[in-house]
Amino acid sequence: MGRDFAQPVTAVVLGSGTAALADELKTRKIERVITVEDAQLAEYNPDSYVQVLKAILEKERPFLVVIGHTTQGMDFAPRLSVALRKPLIAGCVEYEKQGDRLILTRQIFNAKMNMKTILRGEPPYLATASPGAFPGDELEIGGNAEVVSVPAEIPTASRRKMIERVEAPKGKADLTAAPIIVSGGRGLKEKQNFNLIFELAEAMGASVGASRPVVDSEWLPREYQIGSSGQTVSPRLYIAVGISGAIQHLVGMQTSRCIVAINKDAEAPIFKVAHYGIVDDLFKVVPALTKIFKDLKHS
Repeated sequence: MGRDFAQPVTAVVLGSGTAALADELKTRKIERVITVEDAQLAEYNPDSYVQVLKAILEKERPFLVVIGHTTQGMDFAPRLSVALRKPLIAGCVEYEKQGDRLILTRQIFNAKMNMKTILRGEPPYLATASPGAFPGDELEIGGNAEVVSVPAEIPTASRRKMIERVEAPKGKADLTAAPIIVSGGRGLKEKQNFNLIFELAEAMGASVGASRPVVDSEWLPREYQIGSSGQTVSPRLYIAVGISGAIQHLVGMQTSRCIVAINKDAEAPIFKVAHYGIVDDLFKVVPALTKIFKDLKHS
């Protein structure tokens, strides 16, 4: 995005012990990495984050500030927006350039509609980006960004105190970062048939995903769900098995680099976004694919 608008790209890292992350980021093809090191930033606190970022942004005056659309990101991003008196476009999944204007797309009404927003007024503009909406492997490496250390300015005591952090149980892999995903739907007919998906995924070295009907039927836990009410993913390869392709599922995976759909219904909506389609009985196709990949491993 920065390249499209001839703008320099800067990463900002807040925390305590930021050197390792800064060293990793500086190898990306970006211009600068700004680090803010302070013991008060060791644990996330929205008051501290807003105070530190407000000072940095008022000095740097960037074109666009992109924050992850995560629980943490959406906790402090609105506060930062108010502190800077700038609008916030939340949950962005796409962007485009029209002349010198930036247009951001976000999903509304449970992802049934896309809303395009034109940014007006003076920058900086603030936006949160949905995890998985923009493929992480597109970020170029081989750079040598300048690392700049900025002192933390946290003059006021925080109104919050972190008591405990409890993480929700996760699946075997973070699907938002998975390079290959094999996902199954209700075309598998019953829970035990989902073993076909796990066997194919294991043979390919892939992660497993699922459509909402699979989760609603309690075949798999909620963390496997992909779609508007689950995770948004952009793997290099997405294999959809027995998934018809309801819009709620498509919005969660349609930015995948390569989509392969396996479904016996040639009119299934999934084929509208698929790069490759196999119209056949999944109970014949999936075991055959699993055998091919197992044979390749041992050849």
